[in-house]
Amino acid sequence: MGKDNQVIAIIPARWASVRLPGKPLVDINGKPMIQRVYEAVLTSEVDKVVVATDNKEIEKAVNDFGGDVIMTSPKHETGTDRIIEAYENFKDDYRFVINVQGDEPTIKKDDINSIIRLLNKDPWKIATLVGTLDDYQRRDRNTVKAYIEDNEIKMFTRSPITTYSMWIKRHIGIYGFHRSMIAKIDRRKMIETTNEIVESLEQLRWVDNDIQFSYALTTGLYKGVDTEKDLQKIREYLN
Repeated sequence: MGKDNQVIAIIPARWASVRLPGKPLVDINGKPMIQRVYEAVLTSEVDKVVVATDNKEIEKAVNDFGGDVIMTSPKHETGTDRIIEAYENFKDDYRFVINVQGDEPTIKKDDINSIIRLLNKDPWKIATLVGTLDDYQRRDRNTVKAYIEDNEIKMFTRSPITTYSMWIKRHIGIYGFHRSMIAKIDRRKMIETTNEIVESLEQLRWVDNDIQFSYALTTGLYKGVDTEKDLQKIREYLN
């Protein structure tokens, strides 16, 4: 699939993290986390994987395990901003770009392949991933929820959910874009919206500017890493 579609996956990785400084390089059973994410993405149908960073230590670590890495500005506020800068170096060669979070070491190749299929079907939409919510995640403000209607995601929120609905899912921060979408999602060309500010979710700026989302449903058990406690759980899970 990948050879026909010309798909590049870009992994944004920054050193600064309030709760877990140096997060991309934390050791997970003998490998830095960024390497585990990189190697997992390589097993999918993408044609190229690149880490986009602003940190020399991360650059060195990626070079040391033989990965591709590109340096970007330290001024970016979001991973998507970093993706946009990095993609400028590859836009003539790759039709699709997938933004894979660098703190998702349990990412599944089948889910990345599902994003590619969505992009082929609806290239004018942002393709993303959702999963089921457990009871804790419904109440947790750190868990982003996606509201689905008419087979599209209509809204994202951090607010607790008090009742069950099969149309409210956990949002997993993987995004796929056709090259024509890159200019449209550039936050510098959009006015910051009230929803984005209140929820602290960059994707709400896209929603509020009428950009549509398609989605794939994963059955995978995603375990992001934001704290030392998360890190220990991941080490046990992948041991």
